[in-house]
Amino acid sequence: MDGQCRMGPPWYWDNSAPSVPGRFTAERFNSLLKRDNQGVIINHYGDRNTLKPALRRYIDAIKNKHVAVIGTEVPWAEAVLINLGVNKVTTVEYREIIIEHPRLQVTTPYKLAKKFLSRTADTFDAAFSYSSIEHAGLGRYGDPLMPYGDMEALAQIWCVMKPGGYLFLALPMTNNRKDCMLQWNAHRKYGYVRMQHLTANWRVLDEIDLREGHFLYVLQKLE
Repeated sequence: MDGQCRMGPPWYWDNSAPSVPGRFTAERFNSLLKRDNQGVIINHYGDRNTLKPALRRYIDAIKNKHVAVIGTEVPWAEAVLINLGVNKVTTVEYREIIIEHPRLQVTTPYKLAKKFLSRTADTFDAAFSYSSIEHAGLGRYGDPLMPYGDMEALAQIWCVMKPGGYLFLALPMTNNRKDCMLQWNAHRKYGYVRMQHLTANWRVLDEIDLREGHFLYVLQKLE
């Protein structure tokens, strides 16, 4: 970024293999659905129960719609979305995982790109990504190395989004928004200098404080 984003302390991870078994049986997934309906926060981020109320504010963008989830280790986001009335969820994840639910399918970025190039890919009404895009292109999850992998990922989402579709994007932000940082290879932290490129061709509708240092951005594809 022409010297505008600093290198933070090195923090190396190799999560290219799933940290949990890659098969979520109907029983395991239904347990997530049940706990979420009971008001239990089923992710491990400690978001102070701010995420689901934020999604409810934009319920018309997801209810009875086809929503993509970008990046999954444990399908808690899929469970939250289904409980909010999403008609169909497509999870896009580099690692091969199986999630057993009739309204849910899983693909990889490579398979989705192949379908896109052959003009057989689904298009989505909305997409959801929580603490995933900041890892894109760093190799931590077995993805190819790409300095602008996060921007490429947003461009790919834009390509498979219907006009006017919504993207719910949760990212870690720096305390000083004029700053941004890369901690190799763990993640990026964003400031406005990189965010303006990341969100190009999207209309920024909302910024919601989820938890310390993490914000949910509600973006809409420009028609």
